[in-house]
Amino acid sequence: MAYNPQAREVELLRKNLDGMEPLSSMLSVAGKVAIVTGGTSGLGFNITARLLEGGANVIIASDTDYSCDNAIGLLRERGYGEDRVVACITDVRDEDAVANLVAFADKTFGSIDILVTSAAKWSYAHIYDMPEEEFAKVIDINLNGTFRAIKHVSKYMIEKGIAGKMCLISSDSAWLPYPTFGGYPHYVASKGGVNALGLEAAKELKRFGIMVNVVAPGAMQTNGAVTNMVVEDIDEDAQDELYAEIAVPQMDEMKPVDCVARIAYMMCTAFADGVTGESYVVDNGLRSNIIKYQPAIDQYPYE
Repeated sequence: MAYNPQAREVELLRKNLDGMEPLSSMLSVAGKVAIVTGGTSGLGFNITARLLEGGANVIIASDTDYSCDNAIGLLRERGYGEDRVVACITDVRDEDAVANLVAFADKTFGSIDILVTSAAKWSYAHIYDMPEEEFAKVIDINLNGTFRAIKHVSKYMIEKGIAGKMCLISSDSAWLPYPTFGGYPHYVASKGGVNALGLEAAKELKRFGIMVNVVAPGAMQTNGAVTNMVVEDIDEDAQDELYAEIAVPQMDEMKPVDCVARIAYMMCTAFADGVTGESYVVDNGLRSNIIKYQPAIDQYPYE
């Protein structure tokens, strides 16, 4: 059949083509302002770098001076000046500090369009050895800290009429606990809570045009992966046993941090305008038992 440019079907297709935004603009965050908690190290730092590359101005939040200094120093080396990225000392366990972070972002860059919550801590201990204060500390940072950030940033966005984006960093451990026999119930509980909180926040904030999604990475090569250790307060024999369990290989290949950072970045762009309340697992298929290879291991525990 001959092409009919006046046909109804053709007109609809033409209308769809005419309405397509260029990919270059859909993937840009130029002119946006982002807050990244935990933005001075690990995944948060890579997300910060990607947001800067995409054109955003970024406030990175951390609870230590030296981590802020290190991150800002590296970004200055890459040519990002004070007009593009600054640090704000923020303990996400302190609600006043989080409120101050929001006020600082507004004073510095005049807006908040993007929130990424990457601040997190963990340690190792089985449930039956876990000190209650250690459990509470990790929950307070990872889950309650995420809540505080959402609370104050969403209030700001609503008052300013900003149709913003929020990307909450969770973990595949919420579905696939690690190590082999467990060992960080506080972290798993906190990240499962982030997943649920993200869904609830998406439900509450959609009417204001604020889109909320979760990115759940698997194991990554970060400083935290090698510096977070077994809780020192537990029995020495229990510590030794847990270190032995952690050493049992069960992982597929470990992708670079930036593989996750790129997905988080996408959730902050117009490319994700039609997505909210979703959790994206970025773990190389491990949660679904999709693996490239299985490391050879001896029987553990030994019989």
